[in-house]
Amino acid sequence: MSDPTPRHDNAIDGLRAIAVLAVVIFHVDASLLPGGFSGVDLFFVVSGFVISQSLASRPYDHMGRYLLDFYRRRVLRLLPALLLVLLATFLLSTLFIPRGGGSSEQYDHTGFAAILGISNLVLAWQVEDYFSWGASLNPYLHTWSLGVEEQFYLLFPLLFLIWLRAAKSRVWVRWLLPALAVGSMAFAAWQSTAAPDQAFYLLPARFWELAAGALLYQCIALRTPSRHWQAWALPGLVLVVVGFAFESDLQFPFPGAIATVIGTVMLLAASTAANGERKKNPLVHVLGSRPLVYIGRLSYSLYLWHWPLLVLLRWTYGLQGVALWAYPVMLFALASASYHWVESPIRNAAVARRARSPIILGAALAAVVASLGIAWAMPHFNEQLSLSRTRDSYVWRTYLHPAWMPVEPIDAPSLRGRKLIVTGDSLSTSFRPMTSIAARQFGMELIVISEPGCSFTNLMRADSRACVPARDKALARIEREARPGDIVLLSSLRMQELRGLDWSRGEAQVFQELAMQRTSADAAGAARDAEATLARLQALQVHVIISAPMPVFKSDPFRCSDVFNRMNPACKAGLTVPRAAMEAMRAPQMALLHDLLERYRMLQVWDPLPLLCNEDHCDAMDGTTPLFFDREHLSGHGNRILLPDFERLLLEIGTASGDGPSADPA
Repeated sequence: MSDPTPRHDNAIDGLRAIAVLAVVIFHVDASLLPGGFSGVDLFFVVSGFVISQSLASRPYDHMGRYLLDFYRRRVLRLLPALLLVLLATFLLSTLFIPRGGGSSEQYDHTGFAAILGISNLVLAWQVEDYFSWGASLNPYLHTWSLGVEEQFYLLFPLLFLIWLRAAKSRVWVRWLLPALAVGSMAFAAWQSTAAPDQAFYLLPARFWELAAGALLYQCIALRTPSRHWQAWALPGLVLVVVGFAFESDLQFPFPGAIATVIGTVMLLAASTAANGERKKNPLVHVLGSRPLVYIGRLSYSLYLWHWPLLVLLRWTYGLQGVALWAYPVMLFALASASYHWVESPIRNAAVARRARSPIILGAALAAVVASLGIAWAMPHFNEQLSLSRTRDSYVWRTYLHPAWMPVEPIDAPSLRGRKLIVTGDSLSTSFRPMTSIAARQFGMELIVISEPGCSFTNLMRADSRACVPARDKALARIEREARPGDIVLLSSLRMQELRGLDWSRGEAQVFQELAMQRTSADAAGAARDAEATLARLQALQVHVIISAPMPVFKSDPFRCSDVFNRMNPACKAGLTVPRAAMEAMRAPQMALLHDLLERYRMLQVWDPLPLLCNEDHCDAMDGTTPLFFDREHLSGHGNRILLPDFERLLLEIGTASGDGPSADPA
């Protein structure tokens, strides 16, 4: 086989530069380059081509040494900078990013998985997709593509070794990689529709992109490239520009990535044909220009740093004003430092070149284990390390009241031994401090049955069809475990969310539009589902409490509590809403509750809103102390503000119902 790469091809660095710049621009402002995220697809094709070059340049007479040498070089090339960026991101996240409940845990899991090279596996089964609002705040999101490449490296070297040894003597070997690529494309075509998140993040639907670069190398190795291939540069560039510049409605990665992949293959073919030629295609010459080559050499570090730095700005000051201009300066400074002080020195160190592969790989494993330990410790010591006021978990969080922390008992024999069952969406867990303290004070057993995102008796509309199984499962458990006289608290979000609304048009207009969204069909569905739930609970002879709709807010207190994030555009809408607007928003729900009260004697309505609002406004903060954690959920402090009134209601129920729970029939 001929060696198609007698020397380093600067145009490949130019392609890397184009890819990383496209990704960065897209992440800063997607409207500037709607398809810029497909720069990753360009990376994949180039990676398949370059890895093939690297594998072909090494002796392959001994499989074990061949594979170990490949992994040694990959580890030295990729791992040091990756671990540096991930540990720096864990530290900066701990210092500046407030802990946000389940989302923070998702971010942590993504970061831990990134250290192991499997963050794409974690992201593929998270609720939010790559383009969602929540994903844009995950500082480890970008590592998914590194996971795809690292998993490709586990499989591809062996395939390539088979090709090196037998491509000339066995025809089927030449068709092995093309067959796998076609199979991957077919799988991607199916999975991009059937399971788009898994198709986007996982290797099986991405393998064909990396294989495209490898197939180009194999074609060139078996046949000397023609100088006429340089003419492919222009159409190749056009295809890449089309992939970057236009937001496609096509599913990704197939067929949405086809233009970028084919264009990249054509550009690689043109640059390979021009390599060593005196007369080069002008586009190939531009790709090999010094500025693009330097950016291309920085591309790995640029890719590693660009996303955590961007997310950190989104969490703190925001990508606005001076930060918008400082971002590229900080990014290139970090990437240059990482490349010149970490990537290059470690990869080119004499000791690294002389050390045997098992020693390098053993040191890499030790570094990964140590990094996992350090990364795990940072969020677990958040209260000691964080610079955010939200580090005070007693004030901000809604944990169950710990068993070791004493409470003042309340003598109420009529309540002792009963069960307090709390069920609903995530608001049911946001009542945990209040309900767990009250249960211990009265000697009750607390049971929390929560299904985040699924409201029961939301009073605004019919329950979501997707949530009906969860609702029925919760009711079935209550029917199994509840005894006559037990108390069931139905707690759900019963107000429209204010997230993502355009407040520049004025509060009055926005609230008026919200009021007009509820239709007569919504009202009928809400009444039907509420009555169906109450009928099942009434048959159990339990007492039912429905929490009335509480105020909702335009900004998240936990994101706007510190000096370094109060100026963030996400906080601009404010943490105060007019009480009149809240009363108007919940008027239909309150009317339905009044109607239900008339017909269900075991029902009580508990209304926290008067305790959380003054005559004019509802504030998410009680001075400098939070009443709410985010736009809808109470804080720990808010729970303790409501506790006395909730205790009063429980005492009323206990007093009205006599001397305690009925005897167990058994």
